[in-house]
Amino acid sequence: MFSIAIRVDGIHKRPWIGFQSWHAAGRKVSLSFKAEKVLEEKTQEENKDVMYFWARLGIDGGVTGSNEELSFWSMCDVLNGGHCRTAFEDAFRQMYGLPSYLEALPPMPQDGGHWSALHSWVMPTPSFLEFIMFSRMFVDSLDALQSNSSQVNKCLLSLTVLEEKHCYCRIMEVLVNVWAYHSARKMVYIDPHTGSVEEQHPIKQRKGITWKKYFNLTVLKSMDEDLAEAADDGDHPRERWLWPLTGEVHWQGIYEREREERYRIKMDKKRKIKEKLVERLKSGYKQKPLGG
Repeated sequence: MFSIAIRVDGIHKRPWIGFQSWHAAGRKVSLSFKAEKVLEEKTQEENKDVMYFWARLGIDGGVTGSNEELSFWSMCDVLNGGHCRTAFEDAFRQMYGLPSYLEALPPMPQDGGHWSALHSWVMPTPSFLEFIMFSRMFVDSLDALQSNSSQVNKCLLSLTVLEEKHCYCRIMEVLVNVWAYHSARKMVYIDPHTGSVEEQHPIKQRKGITWKKYFNLTVLKSMDEDLAEAADDGDHPRERWLWPLTGEVHWQGIYEREREERYRIKMDKKRKIKEKLVERLKSGYKQKPLGG
């Protein structure tokens, strides 16, 4: 997703963007033709900030018992070696520089609604870029925790060698829910077989629960610019810094420097033309009249 986001202006000039994991087909939750048509119609009609998803958290074959008995964070722990809650809280605290006495695990309601899984969802392209901005910083904070660990090469969220190779994939599946819920995105589940749609965790019911201040776009942009400035100055917070490797590094200083460079090149070109003209006049060179 990071690779797509950095090139989205060139390869995806559409108002909506979506993904469907190959795992969805194996678990029989990939979109049917009927569901695809419904989703296409909905995105053409909808002009609001909505996230549609069709693979539900909790249908993973490795989970036993009633899914309703598990909270969002409990399910995340099950899917991530029992470390999801702790890793998420520590990464969130590091990302925002929160003191130890403040709660750092965003609340997720146990209201019987569905949550997205398997990276199978659709949302407006601008929202996707905002999610990627948040994700880059979160994953970087998580990576910093891993770097500070006594086992540098050990993934904090894996139980097997295979999971370790794809260290942050499963946490990213969960992260999109946290971001969508707390940034007040409308979340709609679409049945992958029938195409029926149903809103999950209605926005009106989130009042007093969401942590809007941490997911505010202005705040995220400011944090992103601070990181970009540090990267541009070579002021890396640690030896292995993941953030600059996950996407574009841009801040106002870079734009101003590029503008100054373009202006310098323009003026340099004008100066050379003027010098060439003066040199011609000094040498007595005159342009012969055409047809003379």
